[in-house]
Amino acid sequence: MDFIWLPVLQLTEIEGQLIITGHSLGGSVASLFTLWLLDGNSLKPKCRPFCITFGSPLIGDFGLQHSIWNSLFLHVVSNQDPVPGLFLPSGRSPPTSSHSQTTGYKPFGTYLLCSELGCACFDYPDLILGLLKVISSEVAGGSQDVDYGGILRNLKERAICKGLPQVGERFADPFSAGIIMELETIGFNQTKLLQHNIDINTVIRKMEAEARNLTQQNKASDAKKLNEIKRDMTQLELYKKNSKVLNMGYYDCFKNQGSKRDIHVEQFRVNLTGYWEGMVAQVQRKPHKEGATFRTRWLYAGMVYRRMVEPLDIAAFYKDCTKKDYINNGRSLHYKLLQQWYEEDVKPTPGDKLDSKKQKVSGILTEDSCFWAHVEEAILSCELLKSENCTLEQGKSSWDNLVKFEEYVMEQIGKYAVSPEIFLEKSSFMKWWGLYEGYIDTRSNSHSSPLITFMKNCHYTEYR
Repeated sequence: MDFIWLPVLQLTEIEGQLIITGHSLGGSVASLFTLWLLDGNSLKPKCRPFCITFGSPLIGDFGLQHSIWNSLFLHVVSNQDPVPGLFLPSGRSPPTSSHSQTTGYKPFGTYLLCSELGCACFDYPDLILGLLKVISSEVAGGSQDVDYGGILRNLKERAICKGLPQVGERFADPFSAGIIMELETIGFNQTKLLQHNIDINTVIRKMEAEARNLTQQNKASDAKKLNEIKRDMTQLELYKKNSKVLNMGYYDCFKNQGSKRDIHVEQFRVNLTGYWEGMVAQVQRKPHKEGATFRTRWLYAGMVYRRMVEPLDIAAFYKDCTKKDYINNGRSLHYKLLQQWYEEDVKPTPGDKLDSKKQKVSGILTEDSCFWAHVEEAILSCELLKSENCTLEQGKSSWDNLVKFEEYVMEQIGKYAVSPEIFLEKSSFMKWWGLYEGYIDTRSNSHSSPLITFMKNCHYTEYR
């Protein structure tokens, strides 16, 4: 694949991947434009942008350097190009100094540093900053006409293979050897770096320590979060089970807020939603291949979370009597994406037959996490039909909605895709049925459907 660069911003779409490129100051514009796209979240989940700059000056500070978007940026820099060093801080402070770590412009993303000898990739900011300072001091006032097209063509034609013996026995460990080899590939030996006050041994030790600490911190943090998530999900399962005693199900218990335990559930809902919103945001901002959004186990976990927690969001939405149409006006983006990714990437197994689902139906969660939103809209349609202010047009629209809802419910029942708790006496679904049954009984031309037959013949008690 060939890349075309210009002194201005350029956008290219290759097999669904949006590539944004720019040369020199145009590279800075390309980076800022990519950040704007990512911050706006306006792109399709599987069309994340990827930015490639050529000879671009630094644009960000310490905060941008630690952004989770780093994996979406590749900066190509020639050792003959003075432009990337335009905004470097003055002085010759080493890359490990506290001043270097907290002030001024900072590199972010991955850097592909190129010379006549070859190219090498780095993503460690302090080392990159030090190398940019070396390049800037050596080519200050030099020509800015760097042939990045030639550099890219050479990349395609050249393959460099070096062995560990070339870096000496004292760099026998793979981590140190890899760094030394990369630096020597682009003409930065230890003597040259020391002349610019960069002790590569100190830098490598710091890189190893930071990588080790970050790994340990991430493991500890992830373990703690997972334990909290498991605890909150367990509490919701218990709440769901205990709610049946009140003959109304956990959706209506939470909506009615009739006891202190309902208030505690609100905190579980907030904790779980915060965790999964963060997970989805990370996936959106990182490049991923088709069909690899989440590992399968995370997709299943996200599915269970969505089916358990989204009904609580729906209950909170309709508790405000002025709100309508949750699916279009209240549904969070992270629910939509979790559902989309699950449906795209997880295929039903051959053993997942109706007979099997029928046997375990008593313990299932309703598969459509928006089921209760459909129920609430059906209740509103019934109430509108009974209203004296209902116009002919509103009546026709409400009736059409109810017919569609009947078909939808019967389809879900036929697939054993709804929890039996929807038939509990005090549930919102049975409230809808009471309103709807009374309405159709008063109509001169009695309406008939499989759902009406199912409900009037008490088949739903067998379903439970």
